[in-house]
Amino acid sequence: MKYVKYIKDAFFVIIIIYLSINIAKNVLMIKKLKNQIEQNKENLFQTNRVIEEMQKRWKDSFFSQTY
Repeated sequence: MKYVKYIKDAFFVIIIIYLSINIAKNVLMIKKLKNQIEQNKENLFQTNRVIEEMQKRWKDSFFSQTY
């Protein structure tokens, strides 16, 4: 009977260790994803600025040709 209890306790310890490792991996992945989100935000901001500049130049060139 004691062996069953020891096996059961060992099994729970193994499960706890396994889950702790998975939690650590998930936290690391979340940090990486947050970093990627920030990079995407910056890329979108820069792209938006380029598009605004292109639209401004297109508008200026269009109006300069019209008049």
